[in-house]
Amino acid sequence: MRAKRHAITKEMRKQTAKDICQTLVESSKLNLFISSWNISTYLSTEYEIPTRYIIQQTWSTARNISVPAWDKESLSYKLCALMPDMAFVTGQLGVREPAVQLPFPIWEVDAFIIPGLAFDMYGARLGYGAGYYDKILSKARKAARLIAICYDWQVVEDEPIPQESHDIRVEWIVTDKRVIRCGQHANRKPSVSQS
Repeated sequence: MRAKRHAITKEMRKQTAKDICQTLVESSKLNLFISSWNISTYLSTEYEIPTRYIIQQTWSTARNISVPAWDKESLSYKLCALMPDMAFVTGQLGVREPAVQLPFPIWEVDAFIIPGLAFDMYGARLGYGAGYYDKILSKARKAARLIAICYDWQVVEDEPIPQESHDIRVEWIVTDKRVIRCGQHANRKPSVSQS
C-alpha cells in the first residue's frame, strides 16, 4: 500500500483531494458541514491525500478545525486549533504542525477526518504503526464521527485487517469513488453508496 501510494502523481493526489472534499460537502448521508461545528483533520505529508481543501472548506463554513501536534511533555499527540495564516513547523516524525500551539479539547470534536494506509469494509484501519491516532480517538466522545479518507484501492474488501485491542474502527470511509458506511460488528454487512 505504501509503495502504491508513493507512485501516485502529484496531479492525481490533488484531484483526489478535491473529489473527496466535494463528496464531504455534498453527501446527504454525511452532512458533515451541517452537523459538525468542530472538525479535526490531519496536515498531510508528501504522499498522503492533501487535506488543504477540507481545511479551506471548514474555514469557509465558519467551523472550527484542529490538527494533531506533538506535546513534548506527554510525549504524545494532542489537538491544536488551526487558524488561517498560521505558520507551520516540522514536528515529530517530520509531520507539519502549527508553530503556535493553541490546545483544542479532543472531547469537543464532532468529526475526525482520519488518514491510514489501508481500511476494511468494517472500519478497521491500518495506520503507521505507532498508534498515535488511536490514542487521540480513545479520548473522543462516543458521538464523534470517525471518517477515513483514502484512495478507493486502499479499501480491502477480501478479508478483514488484523486489529489489536487498542485499535479504533472508523465509522465512514470516503474514497475518490464512493462513501462506505462501515459495519459495526463482524456479523453485520456494511452498506455502500455512490454519494
